[in-house]
Amino acid sequence: MGAWGAGIFDNDDAVDWLADLSVSRDPNALDAALSAAAAEYVEAPDASVALAAAEVVAALNNRPAADLPGEIEEWIAGAGPLPSPELTGRAHAAVERVRTDSELKELWEETDPTEWFSHLNDLLRRLS
Repeated sequence: MGAWGAGIFDNDDAVDWLADLSVSRDPNALDAALSAAAAEYVEAPDASVALAAAEVVAALNNRPAADLPGEIEEWIAGAGPLPSPELTGRAHAAVERVRTDSELKELWEETDPTEWFSHLNDLLRRLS
């Protein structure tokens, strides 16, 4: 994983997914990304993408991160109605799963995970 910080979009997997989302404009991309976090064991790339998708859901619910990438703001402008409560619930569950049981969590625990957990806790709060 190419990561340069603890933020949700501070890694190659999230940035690549965001670029794909910006080009495709596919609303099903959110559901697909969140569903990957429901696997028995969530690999780091899938975990990073699920977190990015959860950030998009939070932004769609008018609860964006302070450092929301401009690509998301542009995507939201053409996205349509607010996400369903079910999609928001899946986003919350995906973040919780990544936070508690994922390869990404294990990788962060090899260093100081304090800032990473802070970002995830903030995202969970904004999805609640």
